[in-house]
Amino acid sequence: MTFVHNPPNEQLRIDEVWLFISVDETGEGVCAGPLMGPGTLVPLIAADQARMESLIPVARQIARASGKPVKLIKMSARTELMTIAPFGSRTQ
Repeated sequence: MTFVHNPPNEQLRIDEVWLFISVDETGEGVCAGPLMGPGTLVPLIAADQARMESLIPVARQIARASGKPVKLIKMSARTELMTIAPFGSRTQ
């Protein structure tokens, strides 16, 4: 059985996100860390400044462990591509 954690949303609208990305000679990738315990990998993405700041120590650990630089970038252009309704239908 699948359980869904479904608390009310806290932000009225998400207009920007912050991402921690690693950089090497082949390109860039979104960093992920064990934020929910051992064996999990969660992308280091934040929709508010407090969450972004809380991820900085994790990003530092990833940079140290991987030997790669980690950049913090902010994305602020919003384009809504699709809405997926609860019962599977979608609108574009």
